[in-house]
Amino acid sequence: AAATMALKKKKERLVDRPDALHDVNVVKNKQKRNEVVKKIKKKRKAEKKVEKEKRHKLLKEQGLPLPKPETIDSKRTPDVTFVEDENDPEVVEDERNDEFAELLASEEAPNLLMTTCPKPSKATHMFAKELECVFPFSVYKKRKETTLVSEVVEYAKQQGHTAVMIINEDVKKVDGLTLIHLPSGPTMSFKVTSLRLSRQILGHGNALEDNFPEVVLNNFRTRLGRRIKRGLQALFHTKPMCHNRQVATFHNQRDFLFFRHHRYIFEKRKEKVRTSDPEKPTKSQTKIQTRLQELGPRFTLK
Repeated sequence: AAATMALKKKKERLVDRPDALHDVNVVKNKQKRNEVVKKIKKKRKAEKKVEKEKRHKLLKEQGLPLPKPETIDSKRTPDVTFVEDENDPEVVEDERNDEFAELLASEEAPNLLMTTCPKPSKATHMFAKELECVFPFSVYKKRKETTLVSEVVEYAKQQGHTAVMIINEDVKKVDGLTLIHLPSGPTMSFKVTSLRLSRQILGHGNALEDNFPEVVLNNFRTRLGRRIKRGLQALFHTKPMCHNRQVATFHNQRDFLFFRHHRYIFEKRKEKVRTSDPEKPTKSQTKIQTRLQELGPRFTLK
């Protein structure tokens, strides 16, 4: 018992030392040593958080802006392909005459044909079914083993579809997505990772069918990014049903496209805030709060 108490005190002293991680090997038991490392890291993280809050509080008192966090994306060096001005004559002229201009200017819903690779697994079939809620104006057809992609494209043209989406898989897992815009292209090929279906998302909601969702396309800043943005935008109706409060988001970060599908709601909440009046130190104030519920699916495109 005495040896156990001595070891416990030794570990407590070790956690409090500034160079604790360098001397953690004095704890011979691997499991106990890992516990000590976790405690040291947890304590350091808490101390950093307290210091950060103090710095931010001091800046607010001085009326200075808070520092923006540095990320890989914020440190990215701008190049000549970055579009700084939305009204750049060259960019405006290119987008006025590209393949998506007519569809984006139209008030008719796009007509998407979805299919899969030959012999799709159950996971691929379920993913295609969930995408039908994201694109409710789409048609999903199973692909025969002998059907070529060129035959799928010709069939889509005859039926008046504006785009074809082909879901590919490898070892019974969805790993790719090919988007072919009709009648004259372009074709976009993406690698699919981090896929989670609706049933795998905790607390997910159910997407409404026959609904035109709102679309958010964020951080597409280069010329190529804007072209991909317009290609994705052409898959959605130009007049969404905002009263259903469903939104599809494509967020571009470091050339990865993160897709999320949410339902939102605005709520009014009453909160008590402090005042400078000594007679009434607090008063009731109404604030509008936004809550989100993820509908699924969730995936990343590269």
